Amino acid sequence: MTSTVLALVGSLRKNSMNAMIVAALPALAPNGMTIVEFDVSQIPLYNQDDDTDTPPEAIVALRAAVAEADAIVIATPEYNHSIPAVTKNFIDWASRPFMKGVLTKKNIMLLVCGPVDSSGSHGLAATREVLTLLGNTVSTALTVGGAHKKITSTDGVVSVVDSDLAQQLRDGLVLLAD
Repeated sequence: MTSTVLALVGSLRKNSMNAMIVAALPALAPNGMTIVEFDVSQIPLYNQDDDTDTPPEAIVALRAAVAEADAIVIATPEYNHSIPAVTKNFIDWASRPFMKGVLTKKNIMLLVCGPVDSSGSHGLAATREVLTLLGNTVSTALTVGGAHKKITSTDGVVSVVDSDLAQQLRDGLVLLAD
């Protein structure tokens, strides 16, 4: 089994728990799976006037990366009980034109990380609904509350220190490979 999984992080924060969890995924991935993170920080806000036959360079790169990926991981925070603008923005660009964009019929692992043990359920539901309505399959959807206690970074190496979370992530990556 060889597969390429594209990882998108819905936070621009330097020390984002969502970016950390994505950084930890390669160590948990099954043999033959490559996880490639796409930097969403250069994606302009969606504007239909710019969505032409020659969209901005960052959008060409995003759409190519999504199209080439066998599966997708989206790790996002929850803002105001919903989808953060960064996450919604890359979904909008990758899903256009509607139902003909590259973000359709993809197998997706959705992670919503937050600092509070009970955080993430609303953002997870809202993001999952949008992805499903676009024709994707969300094979794994996890809220990772108290993420700062479950993920660590030492000398630039990010690790999942919570054994239950590590196993859930391994299982989710296996589902992406199937």
